[in-house]
Amino acid sequence: MKRWSRLFFPLFLGGILLGMYGVLRQNPSLMTAAGADTEKAATLLRILLFLACVPLTLFAVRLIDLLAFDVLTPRRGKVSAPTLLREIVSIVLYTLAFASAVSLIFNRSVTGFLATGTIVAAVLGLALQETLGNLFAGIALHLENSFTPGDVIRSGEHFGIVEAVRWRGTRLRTFNNNLVVVPNSMLARDRLEVYPRNNFNARVLPLNIDANVAPANVIAILVQAASHVEGVVQEMPCIARLAGFVEGQLTYEIKYFTADYSQRDRIDADIRKAVWYALRRNGIALGEPIRAMHRYAPPAQRLQPEPGTIRRRLSRVDILSPISRDVQQKIADASRVHVYSSGETILNHGAQGDSMFIVHDGNVSVRVDDSEVARLGPGDSFGEMALLTGERRTADVIALTDVVVLEIARDALQPFMHEIPDLATAISAKVMERQNKLDSRRVASPDDHASMLSRIRAYFGL
Repeated sequence: MKRWSRLFFPLFLGGILLGMYGVLRQNPSLMTAAGADTEKAATLLRILLFLACVPLTLFAVRLIDLLAFDVLTPRRGKVSAPTLLREIVSIVLYTLAFASAVSLIFNRSVTGFLATGTIVAAVLGLALQETLGNLFAGIALHLENSFTPGDVIRSGEHFGIVEAVRWRGTRLRTFNNNLVVVPNSMLARDRLEVYPRNNFNARVLPLNIDANVAPANVIAILVQAASHVEGVVQEMPCIARLAGFVEGQLTYEIKYFTADYSQRDRIDADIRKAVWYALRRNGIALGEPIRAMHRYAPPAQRLQPEPGTIRRRLSRVDILSPISRDVQQKIADASRVHVYSSGETILNHGAQGDSMFIVHDGNVSVRVDDSEVARLGPGDSFGEMALLTGERRTADVIALTDVVVLEIARDALQPFMHEIPDLATAISAKVMERQNKLDSRRVASPDDHASMLSRIRAYFGL
């Protein structure tokens, strides 16, 4: 009712105004009696005639829109015309009708108006560049018949059902029932994937089935189950195929066609349900991943020496030779293994320390004042005085190659110094013997006057 009143009310109003115009034109004395002269009366008649043309034009344009897009187009194409097209056609008809009315009624040329309108259009075009871009993109999409309301489209991250094409953008209803307005210029610029309504659109649905069942049997069951689901067109056959092997199961794909792609989620769910019942009736299980579990075995550490090898290294160090084999094994168990790369500094001159080092693999350089005084290899030791007396390091030790060293700290040696009374004396004798051999190459220490034995005993609290 509202639609018909919107159509015929302008006709009724235009008829009244046109009737008033006819009465006044036939009886000009009415306007003369009201005080209007002949020229003013003619102007009033033109204005009244133009006012009558306005609602009549509205009626004519709306009638043309109704007949062209609501009556003729659906009967021929079985689709509704886009709103944007109807609005553009209406604007063009209104412009032509009103321009003709002004020209005929007021005897005014529209050329000057068009010239002024051109300047105004240029200004508006610069100000509304993006809006006009969306407008013309929408027109181009319609002229190419890219999609119509009801179609499903995908453009970039936007995916949904077309509800309307407006001046600025296209309104989509997503499958989560959200409303998205995508600018027409974006749709015209980006890749556009269209799933037309009433077109046979394909859909592929993956399923995992038990690998112990012959594929020929499974394919027949899948095709039978999917073919009878509502929404799957019967004109195009369903296809089931073996797609791959994944973790001890077989992956199948069901390819079906539907004329309403907007129902894809519901059709997918119905096919899965039908397949479940069909597999259950035939005693076939869905696929489950099969995984083999293996206990992790870390790779052998080639640079980590065995405990027996560490003890043998310790037994060959002269200052530790007085220690029994059992004690050496305990010290070896408490020692730490370090790995240095070529060029790394192991010890710094002047640093505080309480441990000694034994080279297990590789070569090191002993330097004093940036001059090399010794080069040590496997089995050699350094840093003994820090272990026995706690004095600061007297030289820099730098790795010449990748080096594996054994570190013996004070904590590993101290318990045995207390348990074995003569151990400090034996180690002190070995240290003094070693220093006597190296006197020619070493700079005399300021602590040479003190007894080595007393220094060891004082450091270990004996």
